[in-house]
Amino acid sequence: MDYIDTKHVAAELKSRLQKAFPGVKFNVRKGTGTASAWISVYWTDGPCTADVEEHTCPMQGAQFNGQEDRYESTDNTVTVTVKGRKVTGEPLVDGINTHQEISDDARKAAAALWSDARDGKDPAVHSNGGFHGAMVIDGHSIAANYARTQVLQIATEVVLPQRWAAAKKQATAQAARPATAHEEGEEGAEGLTLQHTAEDGTTVTGTRLGDGSADVLKRHGFKWHRKNQYWYAPGSRDQQADTEFMAAVAADLRAENLTVTTAQPEPIPTA
Repeated sequence: MDYIDTKHVAAELKSRLQKAFPGVKFNVRKGTGTASAWISVYWTDGPCTADVEEHTCPMQGAQFNGQEDRYESTDNTVTVTVKGRKVTGEPLVDGINTHQEISDDARKAAAALWSDARDGKDPAVHSNGGFHGAMVIDGHSIAANYARTQVLQIATEVVLPQRWAAAKKQATAQAARPATAHEEGEEGAEGLTLQHTAEDGTTVTGTRLGDGSADVLKRHGFKWHRKNQYWYAPGSRDQQADTEFMAAVAADLRAENLTVTTAQPEPIPTA
């Protein structure tokens, strides 16, 4: 029986996760020191932990038996590519930890749902104000707890599943829609649109949850407009387009393998 080193299992796991959940960025880390046979997986928003663990569990070579205080083989085998050669063997992995992180935007959406259910109260003000009663949000039972904990539960059980379902539905619809000749032959026919208008300022539309655009746009100072569902650059309304700024934003978005169309700025009317 061949044994597959933890680092090769981690590389294969990351590849499988990216194929299974397109648009979601996974950070797969191999442990160090005494935890060198462990792998940790981190991602933001996107699929739930149970969905991710459907892919991580088959990659474990052992699991801990608490009753007997020892590790036992799972009899799993994996196939990985090592120096261009396919190798199949038992993974030298004692365990894989999964960590789903929740974005600030998802937390804000959850806080808004909490506030609506609490007659407009601010969960930040009442975060340490004792227990709050149970509630039902979009058919999900939220247990009695501190406001901060309830907001976290709403984000995990309501906001993120709804957003991930919408993202998958959109991806399925795009995959099923036949591409036109224009879309097949021209870069930027699909994807993000970066434009500047006097009315809205500099905006980016067409982003999707987990496509990598949010981190880039936040670095450039963009904010998410919940009502209009686009990213905007604060202070750019009624201003002349900053073409150098727009070019830098477009370049960073394309560096994340995103397709970006830059609309021509509106001409400045003369007197």
